[in-house]
Amino acid sequence: MESYTPTAFVVTILYIFATSSAQGICHHDRGSHKAGFSGQMEGSNHLHHCGNVSYNISESSCCNGYITPGLSQLVADCCGSVAYNPLNEICCKGNILTQSSTHVKCCGKDMYVTTTHLCCGGNNIFQRKEDHSCCGKETYDMTTHCCCTNLTLEVKPKNETCCPKATGSNLNPILTAKKKEFQLGSPPTRTLPKTSELKCRTMPFNPQENICCLGNLYKKASALTKCCGVDAYTLSDDNVLCCNGILHLNVPEQSECVGGVIYTPANTTCQMSIRPRLGEHCCGGQTFNPRTHICCNGHSHSKMNGNFCCGSEVYDHHNQFLRCCSGHLYNLTHLSGKAECCGNLLLQYNNNQTCCSSSTNSIIYQTKPNHHCCGHYYYNTSLWSCCAERLKPTPKPNCLPAEYRLKPLTDLIPEMCNKTVFLGKVESVALENDQRHIVLKVVWQVNVKSEKDIKDPWLHVSLDHCNSPATDNGKTYLWEEKHNGKYKLLSHPVDLTSDIYMLYSVCYQKKG
Repeated sequence: MESYTPTAFVVTILYIFATSSAQGICHHDRGSHKAGFSGQMEGSNHLHHCGNVSYNISESSCCNGYITPGLSQLVADCCGSVAYNPLNEICCKGNILTQSSTHVKCCGKDMYVTTTHLCCGGNNIFQRKEDHSCCGKETYDMTTHCCCTNLTLEVKPKNETCCPKATGSNLNPILTAKKKEFQLGSPPTRTLPKTSELKCRTMPFNPQENICCLGNLYKKASALTKCCGVDAYTLSDDNVLCCNGILHLNVPEQSECVGGVIYTPANTTCQMSIRPRLGEHCCGGQTFNPRTHICCNGHSHSKMNGNFCCGSEVYDHHNQFLRCCSGHLYNLTHLSGKAECCGNLLLQYNNNQTCCSSSTNSIIYQTKPNHHCCGHYYYNTSLWSCCAERLKPTPKPNCLPAEYRLKPLTDLIPEMCNKTVFLGKVESVALENDQRHIVLKVVWQVNVKSEKDIKDPWLHVSLDHCNSPATDNGKTYLWEEKHNGKYKLLSHPVDLTSDIYMLYSVCYQKKG
């Protein structure tokens, strides 16, 4: 078995990091600024414009020129000029209502549960009965009556001449009635933007009415419509599972996607510009001396001010009052109480806020009772349950949320330098009962108490599946070895070409 040493690995990584950073073309910074609610900006932290005001879409939303603070546009929808969370609320003709179920729609200004009630005439709600459907503003029994279309819609006995005869197009009156009910149902009221700069391939589209999935355009069924590869689906859909960008229909309710494999309760099947002169180094549109300066996103800084970049700024990682949050540098001297990073934002413990994060987004919410995080979503436990960062429209009273959230590797430094941690690449994942079994390849071990070689880089780890964050095959994460022989997942996927240098230099400088 091949032996790995921390020093040899770091030298290799630093070489990759250096060669990938030393590009031979000077270029200028490029920024992206879009106005209004685009609906396709997941992962974006740039400032956008709402009317004449700039705002951050990670912490606020823009609806019809008005800003709603405290709710990220990445998870919000508009109800007139106010943003709301469609995961737990619904907008009915300008009224924001708290959902009582994941299967709700609007009936005029009111909300109704589609599995137990009918909406007739756009604003009349009736108890759902077997073989009953809508006829104008009332319901009727399809086995004994029909809905006649004269000047108005009227319920008549089936022997009336106005009743349609059984043809190939209406052999199934129940399906026909359900189709009519869907057409008569009142969708959530949204105010549409006047123009749209977004395109799905070459076709312009309105993100509040449509969604673009890898070049395919779909009509939004609701604000909970999401992409799964080239297909679209709704989070509240039953028996639907998005697994590694492939949408699967009619799957059993307890099915899980783990490592690209769909596990079901019964059985499992595997699926498998300007060029510089010779000798000059570029930093944006200027040249710089790499011996005395550091280049951060096209901006040159003296190394006397620090050796690490935070976005376009440089900082000294020994300064305990400076905190870098995903490229945004914060000075903690003016804050009262403790704070930590939530994506590119700073979360203060005394502000009654909660940070929900996934590998793609980190979003701050106002803390609410009976709400928990599921990845970067903040859900009502009476409506949803969460398993491995996947929402399910089936609330489970005994379903415990994850006890902690994953963080970027840089947010864990230097607290984890005194712990026995290592970088492990997920090679294979299997699900058995409620346990997720993972085969890890140990890439590098960070143990400041010893520098022992890793004799066998293969490690078998078991996690509680639902209460642990999701893991992807081929991705490398930071793990902690606990005293009881178990392992804890700590970080989001690690970028070995950028994060590893800070990990090595900070921890080993601290050791020295």
